[in-house]
Amino acid sequence: METKPATPLIERLNEVLSRLTPGAAAKLAAGLEREKMRGTPGLPYDLILSTIRPLLGKWEGVRPGLPSAVRHFCLPFEDLLVDDVRPSAHMRHIRRSSILPVWNWLESELLPDALPDITRRLEEKAAGANGIAQNGSLTILHASCSNAILSAFEESRKDRALRRKMESQLGGDAVIEDAVEMARALAIAPYLLAARDALPKRIVDLDESMVAIVAELYEEARSTSLDSAIYVPFVAVARMHEPCQILRLARKLAGFGNEDAVNRSGLAELGEIFLGELEEIAEKAQPRRGVPADLDDLLSKVARFAELSQCFIGEIDIRRCSDWGHRILAARARLSTALTEEMAKFELELARALPLHQIGSYGKNGPRRPDVSVAPNFDRAEKVLACLRFLHGVCGASESVGIQAHCKTVGQQIETYLSSYEDGLIEELRRIKGSQLANAQAYLEIVISCRETLGNVALAATLRRRGQVAVAQAS
Repeated sequence: METKPATPLIERLNEVLSRLTPGAAAKLAAGLEREKMRGTPGLPYDLILSTIRPLLGKWEGVRPGLPSAVRHFCLPFEDLLVDDVRPSAHMRHIRRSSILPVWNWLESELLPDALPDITRRLEEKAAGANGIAQNGSLTILHASCSNAILSAFEESRKDRALRRKMESQLGGDAVIEDAVEMARALAIAPYLLAARDALPKRIVDLDESMVAIVAELYEEARSTSLDSAIYVPFVAVARMHEPCQILRLARKLAGFGNEDAVNRSGLAELGEIFLGELEEIAEKAQPRRGVPADLDDLLSKVARFAELSQCFIGEIDIRRCSDWGHRILAARARLSTALTEEMAKFELELARALPLHQIGSYGKNGPRRPDVSVAPNFDRAEKVLACLRFLHGVCGASESVGIQAHCKTVGQQIETYLSSYEDGLIEELRRIKGSQLANAQAYLEIVISCRETLGNVALAATLRRRGQVAVAQAS
């Protein structure tokens, strides 16, 4: 029998595994971990587990089976794990793809003698359901790994040869960064495990009882490690439906919620998460020469900017003259300028999709009526609908972004153009026949869609009836 190359087989295996549901992936992981503990040979444990880890991250139930040593290693920072791309540069995220390289590095290089013994004891005590002994072994595992990684990292900062060796062993700077994040989190593992057990898996609203839990664990963690204590609120952030609510914790620990007090509490990094996101949104909103804006994506960014701005105002007393105040105002000004520039194009796009032509020889200021001599350009029509969808959506966030006046001006321009075009189009429907009638009806549907997109459903229905009456009169 002809054997297939390993790479296609791995690709096929990954394809099959990626179709599993999170629940099925959890059961498969439990079975693999059980067989690995028994010493069953021939199974590609690491390959399969690395493939299904993103699915395991989506599983909200209790993982079945006994956890492996790698799972025990990851428990404190489990909530911080993400797929290969970090969603935010300002969060303490750790890539799942870095877990096995770091674990293998610990096994082969940093703790070649101690780690196998620790994991063996841990697995024996897990199988024997000895909770107290297991917790002791877990503490040793986390502390040993944390100290080994941080010591190796500090040595590599002084020795370039060691740094190059570390990069080669781990596979690059990104994995080294993740290894350091793991080690810093493991330095306060007991407090992260306590937060993991005490907080709901999904936090819709961070109420006062949850704030008190996180505050107490954070203060206890600070007494152990000032540098690592910040991971306690980060675990809460990772579980929250609206992460910026974590600023309530900053207010509680600071005693009162101005920027200076938050900085003194050691929680300035929490504010930096959201300040960084505001600045990132403002940067990404800037127009790019020759690149049309994705208005739907831009609208979601504006909504997020408004949400974060309101959260800052609601939770933290920020003075306009403070560093945070300057940064928020600067980001708001950049975003406002970008939106104003983008919205200035909307009336022109509307004129291109719903063209007019002059009547008679009165010059450029003479009367005009809808040009139905050719069929509509539906690509332009879709572009206009995207513009109007953006205009309708952005008006709700205009105060937070500082574009109320411009929204009003553009809205009035659009309304004036549509009203004039509708009246002229109804007149055209009353008098024309043949292909031009079909063109006019197509334009009418576009105008109706414009009205519906702007939220004027009743006006759109009235316009449709007016069109039907006009066509009936023409026939």
